[in-house]
Amino acid sequence: MMTVLVVGVPEGEELERLRSRIQSNPHFQVISHAREAAVALAHARVLLPDITVLALSGGLTADPAALEVFRGVRALDPPCGVVLRTGADTLVAELDGVAAEGSVHVVREGDADGLMRALRTIGLRRASCDPDEMP
Repeated sequence: MMTVLVVGVPEGEELERLRSRIQSNPHFQVISHAREAAVALAHARVLLPDITVLALSGGLTADPAALEVFRGVRALDPPCGVVLRTGADTLVAELDGVAAEGSVHVVREGDADGLMRALRTIGLRRASCDPDEMP
């Protein structure tokens, strides 16, 4: 089973929808969620999730807290896979270089199929014991 940390999604209906969608696949379990960067990193260091779903309000470089979480979970050993969940109108071009890094995927908010594809891809990489290499 792959463990998932959800970061940056407010408590309430949106979080519950996201949690429900992730856990609709029996191979994924949301183990925690956090709204703030410091709390998210504390959870990540203790729980060592396989995947972090990180909601971006804008671009990654424009949001210092999101960038801090991104760098923190990627620095874990082994590095945590990341799904960057962007707003429907966010430009994804700035994220191209980040996504090319390996087990980092960009998915637009509301793209449930894209989210599940990204989770499965990261899960396969982690199962291969090398999270940044394709199996």
